[in-house]
Amino acid sequence: MFKKISGILSVALCFILVGSSYPIAKEAMDSIPIWIFTSITFAIGFLFLFPLTLVKDKTNWVRIGLKDWLIVSILSLLGAVLYTVFLLYGLPSTSALTASVITSAAPAVVLLITVLFFKEKLRVNAAVSVVLAVVSVVIMTLPGGSDAGNNTVIGLLFLSLSTLANALNIIIANKIQSSLKPLTMAAGVCLTGTIFSLPLALHELQTYQLSSITQGQIFTLLYYGVFVWALPYIFFFKGVNKISAASAGMCVALIPVASMLCSVLFFGDSIKHRDLIATIIIIISVVLSETDLKKVFTRRKNVTLTPDL
Repeated sequence: MFKKISGILSVALCFILVGSSYPIAKEAMDSIPIWIFTSITFAIGFLFLFPLTLVKDKTNWVRIGLKDWLIVSILSLLGAVLYTVFLLYGLPSTSALTASVITSAAPAVVLLITVLFFKEKLRVNAAVSVVLAVVSVVIMTLPGGSDAGNNTVIGLLFLSLSTLANALNIIIANKIQSSLKPLTMAAGVCLTGTIFSLPLALHELQTYQLSSITQGQIFTLLYYGVFVWALPYIFFFKGVNKISAASAGMCVALIPVASMLCSVLFFGDSIKHRDLIATIIIIISVVLSETDLKKVFTRRKNVTLTPDL
């Protein structure tokens, strides 16, 4: 039980860190081309983790096997590069509500894939958790009625592919074991992420001068590299193998919650009643994802039917 709790807390902390970065990095990402931003922050994440892998994990980078590099590369490609590419191309062609609902459908996609292709038993608690997660995001992102109806087929397709890439990343990380420790896995993902995003970053550098980056943006780049790539990936790899893929997918729903709380605490945004309701629903859904409802109801039924002595 402790193993499951530590696992879900680790994965939850990963997505909380990712979500909390949205308001902080928004200004920098609006002014710095996305692939330059991504490549630089990945490189910062690797430079932060590399000495730690040498000291703590005693990693011999030269002797890492081809299988481990393949796993790291696939996770980096799915969870960082493809997820980001499809998301960026899909957002301009969809409404905010549609984008939020589709991207938050990762728990449902994870559950569907594990049941259909990995023959996992469909647990009642997992199904209920997925429904609650989707409901919570719908509540949190209900618009005032102004941005509905701006969806295009290509936008919906890109957002769906982004969600699929994120779901596959979670499933592969959960199902495929690597001999690398979480710290080294995180550093490997940052390194391969730098390599994968570098060609697009070099293309953007043809029309962008790095000298235009301000001191505040440099701080944001450092923050993003450490607290959005490096540390979250450590927590992700520490916990993803201790819980089910469905439960790991559930934690994605914490991203909008963390983003909202960060905006309220540090940027003076107001919090709405529906945001609080949605947050409570998300927390319940995450807890339910690792709760065996059948056992709970069976135990309660047995207690009720047992006569007092």
